[in-house]
Amino acid sequence: MANNKDKKGSNKIERNNFMLAVIFIIFCLPIILSVTRIGQEGSRQFSIYNNDWDGTSTLKNNLESEGFEFQPIVSTLNTLTRLETVGTVALIGPTRFFDPTETAALAYFILRGGSVLIADDFGRANDILGIVNMVLAPFLDNINLSAVGFSSAPLAGIKINQSVLMDRDSCYYHPVMPILKKFYNFPGGPSMNGISQVVTSYPSSISFLGYDATTGEKQWVAGFNYQGVPIPSGIATTTVESWLETDMASIRNGDARVNDGEWSGVEFSVMFPIPLGVIGVGNILICSDPSIFINELMDLSSFDNGLLASRLFNWLDVNNTRIVYYDESHLSLASGGRALLSIFDPFSYVRIYLRYVDSFTMFPLLAPMFPLIMFLMLKRRFPKRKGPSPLLMTKVKQQRSRSFFAAKMTWYMNYQQFEIAIKLLYKRLIRQIQKKFMITEDLNSDSIIGLLEANYPSEFNIKEIDTTLKRIELIIQKNRKLTEEEFTRLVFEIKNIEDIVTRPNV
Repeated sequence: MANNKDKKGSNKIERNNFMLAVIFIIFCLPIILSVTRIGQEGSRQFSIYNNDWDGTSTLKNNLESEGFEFQPIVSTLNTLTRLETVGTVALIGPTRFFDPTETAALAYFILRGGSVLIADDFGRANDILGIVNMVLAPFLDNINLSAVGFSSAPLAGIKINQSVLMDRDSCYYHPVMPILKKFYNFPGGPSMNGISQVVTSYPSSISFLGYDATTGEKQWVAGFNYQGVPIPSGIATTTVESWLETDMASIRNGDARVNDGEWSGVEFSVMFPIPLGVIGVGNILICSDPSIFINELMDLSSFDNGLLASRLFNWLDVNNTRIVYYDESHLSLASGGRALLSIFDPFSYVRIYLRYVDSFTMFPLLAPMFPLIMFLMLKRRFPKRKGPSPLLMTKVKQQRSRSFFAAKMTWYMNYQQFEIAIKLLYKRLIRQIQKKFMITEDLNSDSIIGLLEANYPSEFNIKEIDTTLKRIELIIQKNRKLTEEEFTRLVFEIKNIEDIVTRPNV
């Protein structure tokens, strides 16, 4: 029975030690891998650490050469609430869900004067465009559209359509890669001068929730017109020969064409700026194709993707902080042969934990409780210091060469109960001195010193022995904890006394 209990206790300690080792490795790996750079390159589409064709390392390098500083967000957008310096948040190609606290944090960031780039086609950008619409609503009357004939903005909402934008007349190899050749200087928006063509890849388009101020009617549209004349809706649009393809199978088969019910015949918007910086709020830029910023297209010298990116980020930098907070937390994991590299990606190991920490600590009332909660969660995993289990004589008899005293000493030593072990040794010393001098009364440090001084005047340093014995008695009486180093020193002192006291008389 005792053996089974010991085995269960030992197994539990081993499991806890294993869990602690796993936790230690997980939290150390990001540090090690960030130094070795293993697993970062080629791990995610649209990642600034991805040097492959679908990464955005070229974007990062180009902007850094202009003086921008990139600070990745690897946990959650809730970290935006803690930033002292607002800059530009870049959300390029997000595929993971944005929870309500993140959208609220982003809205707070914009209202503080931070700018946001939202570049997505078929991901999760529409999760946060609802918040953008809410932020936008109070400022619509401040947007000056007099240049295009409106006294106020006939706009109630924006979303990314999530159909594939195609153009047969202006494309790069295939209609799914439209070449944008129409650029406009939007009132208060970035300068588009000198930009002649930008290549895209499987883009979508931006749809607008327009409304009639007279009737109050709302309707999703591809663009606006004034007195029957189409108005460029944004700063970068397609030709009127483009359309929104909803049949994915036809795209794969290569026979996509305009069908009934599909939007066509207008200049579809791929980029739409919301210039709120002039009224103390951050600028917002919505782009329906994140691929504009990938390495493959940025590196094409015959196109102006790099120049366009520079213009956009300089316009977004309303406060001239030159800081880009790049969201890595909502990017998808690698696919295909590169998926194995994501195992070594430090962001993968800490994202869940940091997301939990950031989400929990963003609330002022809950943040002080977080250290206590983490302590309680991990406490049960730490090996507990236990008192020694009962030592049975049957176990001692099985080891015939060992005395019960030696067995007890080994038992206490294994459990690091040094204060109990020193008590046993001290009691044995007292018994040996009583036997040597045929004394029956109890002895203490003072009486022991008296006997040693009277019988061994030249063999002991009485002052040191007195200090040692009083220290031992203090440990026993006050139940003081004893370190292994001090225990070893006291054992040698007791052993020295025993050797002289038990020495046969000559």
